[in-house]
Amino acid sequence: MGSPIYFTLVRLDSGDLASLTIIREPTEFFVQLRSYGFTEHTGAASWLLAEMGTGAFLDVVSTVCSIFLDRPFTYIIPDGVTRADWLMEMEVKARDPRFSLKERDGEFAYCMTVPVRK
Repeated sequence: MGSPIYFTLVRLDSGDLASLTIIREPTEFFVQLRSYGFTEHTGAASWLLAEMGTGAFLDVVSTVCSIFLDRPFTYIIPDGVTRADWLMEMEVKARDPRFSLKERDGEFAYCMTVPVRK
């Protein structure tokens, strides 16, 4: 199986929505933050990432985007869902083999493999 791919909507400090896509490797990650009028990329590497749980990892991603892209944001956790349940769902989606990413013109494009019925 490939690297986990996290994708979600976030709320920028400006109030706008943005899509966040993260490719996680054991000791590094790569991020695309995209909203109306911009698409930005950043990443980080550290051996400490290998031991981080999902919550701590996503907190690091938020901090990196805030510092290196100057795009602070808040994760959107649906009403009635605990952070623990949201994190568990993020991890399940990140490892779903039906989803993959392709690069097109310097931006990530989502792909989903749909089962073929016979």
